[in-house]
Amino acid sequence: MLEHPDEIAAELAQSRPAPHDAVTLSLLDPAALSAAGRVDLLVALERQAAWIAAVQQRVLASVAADPAAVAKGSDRSWAREDVACALRLSGMTAQRRLTVAATLTERLRATLALLDRGQISYLHAANLAEAVFGLDAKAAGKVEERALRRAPEQTLAEFRRTVRRAVASVAAATVEEQRAEAMTQRRVCLTPRDDGMTELWVLLPAEGAVAIKTAIDALASVTSGDDPRSPDQRRADALVDLGVAALHDPLLPRAQGMRPSIQVTVALSTLLGVDEQPGELGGHGPIPATLARRLAADESGTWRRLVTDPVTGQLLDYGQDTYRPPKDLADHVIARDQVCTFVGCTRPACRCDLDHRIPYSKGGSTNRENIGSLCKRHHICKHDTDWTPHRDNDDGTTTWISPTKHAYRSRPPDLPKDTTADEPPPF
Repeated sequence: MLEHPDEIAAELAQSRPAPHDAVTLSLLDPAALSAAGRVDLLVALERQAAWIAAVQQRVLASVAADPAAVAKGSDRSWAREDVACALRLSGMTAQRRLTVAATLTERLRATLALLDRGQISYLHAANLAEAVFGLDAKAAGKVEERALRRAPEQTLAEFRRTVRRAVASVAAATVEEQRAEAMTQRRVCLTPRDDGMTELWVLLPAEGAVAIKTAIDALASVTSGDDPRSPDQRRADALVDLGVAALHDPLLPRAQGMRPSIQVTVALSTLLGVDEQPGELGGHGPIPATLARRLAADESGTWRRLVTDPVTGQLLDYGQDTYRPPKDLADHVIARDQVCTFVGCTRPACRCDLDHRIPYSKGGSTNRENIGSLCKRHHICKHDTDWTPHRDNDDGTTTWISPTKHAYRSRPPDLPKDTTADEPPPF
């Protein structure tokens, strides 16, 4: 037990973070502190976290600058794969971390110094780094100078406004130029929730968003007196109706030879009502058993039903007779893998390449043990670098060995298991 813990916490809240402070902070018991002491401890911990973040930026920048991260005969860097696997991040998040680190260490050194002293948070530093990505070194320096004047006393929201004003002042662009840059960022994102719902987030050009909203409003206006839905509920349903109708357009491009559909996986025991295991909805995750049964029974072709063991179907080993996986083998691999088999990658298997783990040219067979789903980037990574996959078993689990000889395991999302297979025969 430390003597005078409140005084120690107050001193650490004001002093510059240092390595030895971590030990002292770990010895401060919140229960032994006054209310003021606990606030000081929070501040001290936040400053220590900022210092550690500054150290991490230098490490990340070093990883990004390592010539070994660039494949021979190519200018493509694979540093993000190392970072994504080691820190269990998505590829895009890892790339963002690397770019922010490089920007802070090379172009925003005053910002990195404030982070090192614990005077701003990593979120402050990252926000400024991202704001100057598209600026030259001179303009970035001017933005940094203006943005840091009050940074240590600003909340993140206040700091973001300051940064936006600084960028607009230093690198004033026409409205059309700003729009052209913003247009490159348009995207659609899904965020699954735990209650069987999903949040849909989109960034669209203004006229596109208004067009969609107008169509939704028009569809939602068609109602009857006994319709119990609220206007917002009708709009949400109208948007789903638009998407489902589009899936039945015969001109939609096919993926792996299949008409676009949504994969719903359900255990046979759940389908028969023996148990209430959650199903698995492609692109979302677990869904309630009642919803899984309803989707599996849909005959419109919108939902592609997959029933887990014992109804697995038979797949053949096509050996060296054919390079391209036949449809039943492709269907099996896509259903098994669900997503790209590289560690942490979530690109749907139906939009991936079907790759021979052992190359076909080197005697690799076209069978379910040797075929796996890889997105375009990680397909190139496998062939152009020393990243090497090893199939652990037939459920799709794969161990990837990095060029630094670190091992990372990738496995597809869990699927419901048929419980009737465990029951004794009825005789």
